Amino acid sequence: MNRGLRLLVAGMIGLGAASGVANAQELAHRFIEIVPDVYAAVGNGTIQTQDTVAVVINEHDVLVVDTNITPEATRRLVADIKTLTDKPIRYVVNTHWHYDHTDGNQIFGPEVQIIGHVNARKAIVDGVLAARLELALEELPPTIDALQSRVAAEQDPTRRAELEQQLAVRRAYGEQLKETVPTPPNMTVTDRLTIYSGGREIQIIHPGPGHSVGDLLVYLPAERVIMTGDFWEGDRTGALRFGFHDLWADNLEPLKDLDFEHVISGHGPPFTGKETIGYFQAFLRDLWEQTKALHDQGVPVADAATRVDLTKHQAHYANFRTVGTDERTIARIYQVLDER
Repeated sequence: MNRGLRLLVAGMIGLGAASGVANAQELAHRFIEIVPDVYAAVGNGTIQTQDTVAVVINEHDVLVVDTNITPEATRRLVADIKTLTDKPIRYVVNTHWHYDHTDGNQIFGPEVQIIGHVNARKAIVDGVLAARLELALEELPPTIDALQSRVAAEQDPTRRAELEQQLAVRRAYGEQLKETVPTPPNMTVTDRLTIYSGGREIQIIHPGPGHSVGDLLVYLPAERVIMTGDFWEGDRTGALRFGFHDLWADNLEPLKDLDFEHVISGHGPPFTGKETIGYFQAFLRDLWEQTKALHDQGVPVADAATRVDLTKHQAHYANFRTVGTDERTIARIYQVLDER
């Protein structure tokens, strides 16, 4: 595996853990109706789901935006959707290639159009998710061993039960990893695609590089709803150890011109309004400019990570209360600068 690919997929390991096996009769998701027949599907904790999925029920079929963190979680999603409608899922959109949005792709048959950006398909075909699986399987056994040791040493019954649950989650995740087969989209978009399903218009838009080189937005103009994946998460900065932070800030600008009220992002609850677009742009530009200045001065990544000061953004992003930021984020910006 080349160094750049290893750096990228190593960052993916920290995006989320997996889950234990839940009772097959329980719903794994709760559905939040945004407008009639448009829902955000949020995991209810019976199984790890990681992302927020959008479900659009059309006149004759269903479109799903993103698949879950494992094939099992997506099978549970499909079963849960049947409590809303008996219409078949005909379209799946991957908002980007990251595993928590694509690792459920494999459960769908050839009758389902899995739509992704051409660059997302290329990344998966070229092996980025296979490499991530390889690293995850390497790193999981030591994690399980460490948890087993903590369980054995813990004297408090309540805390011991919590650790035993974490251990069960990790073991189940290992089995789910073995099942996972990275599956790329079977239909690709370069710029934009419009689907007309019954009376509904569904626009699929590539905003340009941002969180990844292949982000997609799903926009319902009549319903004034947009699904943004990890490109924009409202009051969350999301996973900053990916992407192209300067281009990301610029490519957020056209969102302000779209007529929407409701947002379903790739993580967290749905929200309304556009004001956080500007906050996030300012944050990204500040992060980029400070990091670029340190890069140009030859400051090592680890040192730069302690010096980047984003505290002026804490009114909007409360996790930036002290000077310093994630070293992996700084490493990613350095990598982009070096590659340019």
